[in-house]
Amino acid sequence: METIERDQNILRHILIYCDQIETAHRDFGRSEERFRESTTYQNAIAMCILQIGELVGRLSSAFQEAHPEIPWRKIRGMRNYVAHEYGTIDVSLVWYTAGASIDELHSFCSSYLNV
Repeated sequence: METIERDQNILRHILIYCDQIETAHRDFGRSEERFRESTTYQNAIAMCILQIGELVGRLSSAFQEAHPEIPWRKIRGMRNYVAHEYGTIDVSLVWYTAGASIDELHSFCSSYLNV
């Protein structure tokens, strides 16, 4: 598969996980209090963040370098944080990431893919 097509396919999958985060927010009322109380809500968001980070790691270096407005390394770092520190993660950090940062990533992917 050509690199451009591969990167576009990865972005489509990232969008799916961004949408799943939005669905979790909708299902739980986008409540930080509920997020703090519900391990189900936390797990749903954390798993999507982990998957997004995995996918970002598969984007070509050329693509990432062409789009420095997205903090690719930080996204990958957040994946590592969720994967390796899961039992002690900062719920506030995950909540923040699942808000504005995911919205920004969703907007970028949607715009890039013209969807």
